[in-house]
Amino acid sequence: MGNRGQKRMEMAVDLPDDKRACSSLDFRPSTSNSSVQTHLNSTNSTPETHHNDMDTSSSASASSRSEEEPEKDAGYGSCDSDDAEPRHRGLRELQRRRSSSDHGKLRSILACLSEDTDPSRHITSLTELCEVLSFAMEDSLSSMMADSLSPVLVKLARHETNPDIMLLAVRAITYLCDIFPRSSGLLVRHDAVPALCQRLKAIEYLDVAEQCLQALEKISRDQPHACLEGGAIMAALTYIDFFSTSIQRVALSTVANICKKLPSECPSHLMEAVPILSNLLQYEDRQLVESVAICLIKIAEQLSQSSQMLDEVCSHGLINQTTHLLNLNSRTTLSQPIYYGLIGLLVKISSGSI
Repeated sequence: MGNRGQKRMEMAVDLPDDKRACSSLDFRPSTSNSSVQTHLNSTNSTPETHHNDMDTSSSASASSRSEEEPEKDAGYGSCDSDDAEPRHRGLRELQRRRSSSDHGKLRSILACLSEDTDPSRHITSLTELCEVLSFAMEDSLSSMMADSLSPVLVKLARHETNPDIMLLAVRAITYLCDIFPRSSGLLVRHDAVPALCQRLKAIEYLDVAEQCLQALEKISRDQPHACLEGGAIMAALTYIDFFSTSIQRVALSTVANICKKLPSECPSHLMEAVPILSNLLQYEDRQLVESVAICLIKIAEQLSQSSQMLDEVCSHGLINQTTHLLNLNSRTTLSQPIYYGLIGLLVKISSGSI
């Protein structure tokens, strides 16, 4: 038995490091060192004793690993925190370079659009402008650049013969409002709203009209009063049945943005929209119907002091359409705020009309 144990130990010494049996001497726990040391010093140990020592060694190994793991995690965290600031600096530098590059491209495009009269060059420059704006960040555009681009784009949006120039100019206006919201005021100052409304009141190209609606929706978020004065409500509603549901939602979102900020003195031409809005309450698309409901609720709030105007509102079938929509059997399920808002609408009409 002694010789067999001694041979086993000699074999363990001859094996490569990664093939040897686990030994608690490779770790640092103090609880099992004495038993393992006794085993190594005794050449007369039995197989049973050897197996017991191996179990003890395994437990020591697990204990040692559990002590070392938190230290590794702590080191990993410190590396992350040390690397975070250089990464942020690198990202900021990348953004700065990209913004500088975009600004240079925009200056070049603006020069081409301002000087060239060749339609093909205009299309090329507008295509490049749309590409730059679609990926640009707000830092890429200054107020001065937005102010310089606005009159050029509005002029090209009014182009009479080339639909590609119209489409790309209006698309660039949409992107401009997206990345630089303050440009809405600059575009309004350069008569963008009448230019867009003109395209919607006399539709020649459907894709141009759809793009005009998207541009108007962007502008109406920050400039609802200018859109109201420019006739955007009727421009968005007049041919609404020609558009797909997604574009109809954009059109109604534009009207809702305007109605949410109606002035105290409601313009008389606003009444032209009431028959169309009342009819749209019959549609099945929930998002569209709720936008219509918001418009009518806000209009009724502004007209609540005028019995004559409330009577005119009622003359377009608004009460019947609203009660049908509130009916439990209606196919369109309304959100709770809109449901209560329509009940309030009926209350205002019934208490204020003659």
